[in-house]
Amino acid sequence: MRKIQGIFTEGPPNFSMLTENVAGSGLPSTRRHIKFLRQQGITAIISLTEKPLPPQLLENENIKYFHYPLADHQAADPAKILEIVKHLQKLVSSGEKVLVHCLAGLGRTGMVLTAYTMLEKNLDWRTALETVRSIRPGSVEKNQENCLREFEKLAKPGS
Repeated sequence: MRKIQGIFTEGPPNFSMLTENVAGSGLPSTRRHIKFLRQQGITAIISLTEKPLPPQLLENENIKYFHYPLADHQAADPAKILEIVKHLQKLVSSGEKVLVHCLAGLGRTGMVLTAYTMLEKNLDWRTALETVRSIRPGSVEKNQENCLREFEKLAKPGS
């Protein structure tokens, strides 16, 4: 159903802005999705799917693309999440408006957006997750919450 929904809507499935410069979504799979992202001001994409987006999808779009493959429905290595979040912070601080996406826009995207929120707002993982879920319901699968607990220990020692 999500795949069908994504085909018939302007933007990718589950698209929403987390902050003024950071968005999350499911897989942008059509030129219409990319056009929608450009209209939203997106200038960079961080992809968390196992396979990268087809290069022709972003051809002549002037969107920076970064691929960090993470396994679907699984907790990720907290060190890898930290690497992705640091890159996201660097992109935002350099003026980019960034989309983070996975296939459905919930689990992997939710993990990265929650970790980003933890660091940006100096929140514990539960509060950051509640914040993200208030904007993006369904974010982060139960088995991925442990990754966020471990991420907090790694990224915020002494918390």
